[in-house]
Amino acid sequence: MAARSLVTLLSDFGTSDPYVGAMKGALLQAAPRAVIVDITHDIPPQNVMAAAFVLWQASIRFPPGTLHVGVVDPGVGTERKILAAQLGGQLYLVPDNGLLSLVAQHVPMERLVVVRNSAYLPGGAASMTFHGRDLFAPVAGHILSGVDLARLGPQPQTFKALELPAPVEQQGELIGQVIYVDRFGNLVSNLSRRLLQQRWRDLAALRVYLAGRPIGPLQGAYGFVAPGEPLALINSMDLVEVAVNHGNAAAVLGQGVGGEVRILERHGGR
Repeated sequence: MAARSLVTLLSDFGTSDPYVGAMKGALLQAAPRAVIVDITHDIPPQNVMAAAFVLWQASIRFPPGTLHVGVVDPGVGTERKILAAQLGGQLYLVPDNGLLSLVAQHVPMERLVVVRNSAYLPGGAASMTFHGRDLFAPVAGHILSGVDLARLGPQPQTFKALELPAPVEQQGELIGQVIYVDRFGNLVSNLSRRLLQQRWRDLAALRVYLAGRPIGPLQGAYGFVAPGEPLALINSMDLVEVAVNHGNAAAVLGQGVGGEVRILERHGGR
């Protein structure tokens, strides 16, 4: 396999501590020519679901063959496995804690192994609390140097998947829920444009409710309502989102991950 150079990092380390810098340093020692792109290091601490969402949305935009290293790892130091995978032409190196769940749900799985071959793991003692620096970075270096995933370890019988909510159809309505809240407070649901188009021809006739509160029709952009007003739209990820123009929907509407998003077709009246 040809050597690669492009690698992304995603973590909950933040940027005020030495952790990101130390991991990058270890990675560059293992692969001096690596081109490192930060997806984000501001995942809420230990929030694997948020990390899975961000990894899915960001990684699919990169060139084929990019290596994505995700270290949101509440189980660091335990018996949890490290996975190396190829999905949709992209490579992933992540803890086996559900971080791959959304990528695997939407992108074809091509290869999956458990990193176990001692030839590609550091010979010295690894910190029980910083596998990102001591295990993930050196293994990423091997992958970037062209080591085939199959050499890293065996194929697992299974891997951990998060219990992801699925939209349901009930009495002519689609019912989903908020699965991610971005830094603007926008409430992103698991209801996609494709799902709506499979159910209804005229999306302009739809009405959106959040936790039983009427939000209104699907708008084209945030500025289509007055400042401070709530709205629903299909966002840049092709997912239904509830927002507040010039405001924070999570704070104003008092909702977050798990909030019910209900869509139905208007039949006359308002």
